[in-house]
Amino acid sequence: MWKSKFGKSLIASAIIGATVLGYTGHHHEAKALVTPYYYDGINSSSYSAYLKAKKISNNNVSIQYYPNAAQNNLKAIGRVSNWNGWKVGIDKYKGQDSMGTGTVIGAHTFITNAHVINDRYNRAAAPKYITFQMNRNGQSLPYIFHASEVIRVPQYDIAIVHTKENMAKYVKPVRIATDAEINQLKFNTPLYSLGYPVLNGNNTKPYFNKLRVTQFSSNGTEIQTKDIFRSGDSGSPMLNSSFNTMYGLRTYGHNLDGKATDAYAKQEMAGGESFRGYAGRFVRQHIK
Repeated sequence: MWKSKFGKSLIASAIIGATVLGYTGHHHEAKALVTPYYYDGINSSSYSAYLKAKKISNNNVSIQYYPNAAQNNLKAIGRVSNWNGWKVGIDKYKGQDSMGTGTVIGAHTFITNAHVINDRYNRAAAPKYITFQMNRNGQSLPYIFHASEVIRVPQYDIAIVHTKENMAKYVKPVRIATDAEINQLKFNTPLYSLGYPVLNGNNTKPYFNKLRVTQFSSNGTEIQTKDIFRSGDSGSPMLNSSFNTMYGLRTYGHNLDGKATDAYAKQEMAGGESFRGYAGRFVRQHIK
């Protein structure tokens, strides 16, 4: 069994990964996020995170349209387009745009969730189908970069995408946090993000989120949060207040369409893959 200090169990992933649901709670209106990945924050750490989320006021988390990303370090974030992707409940195939959010971390590298760049068979889509629309705002597409290589982090819902173009000509890459920095995250620590959620039938506009840490997942690999996380936000960064250091990726939530009424959804429980341990080392080794 492969397992690092802050690593996912290969056996657990093999058994649970093929059928994991983004919500496994107690209300029929909850929306499921179906991916081939194991999320410890949903399968083992939900209730303890729920109790902590209840202690954080809903006023401390927010989402708002944010057209000014080009004026700060949020410029490095963009919409990831996968034209050979998949969508929950729909048999996606070539010619349909499956999307998420990504962030520039190297001159020729951006990062996102692996489920964003997967095809309907849960394999990485060929690079020719993947583009990165950095700093997109609706119909304004100031930068479009094309994938040349896709590398998935083993056992994690993280994908490293290399691009043909040198993105550092246009933006400063965001730095991946060290383990020491990630370990400093505590209950109620504020984090920040920009993503491309599906709101009002549109997934092309950037929205700025303020979120709060609830805890690390029980296996130590994920950062659980109170966060208004919606479909399309997958792969968006968990950032410090200067927006120049990334602790992890927003990956899953209990209220994907904003309409769920169960207790977990009302607390806007969410979480995502951190760059703690093995994941961070693997990512740093593959930045170009």
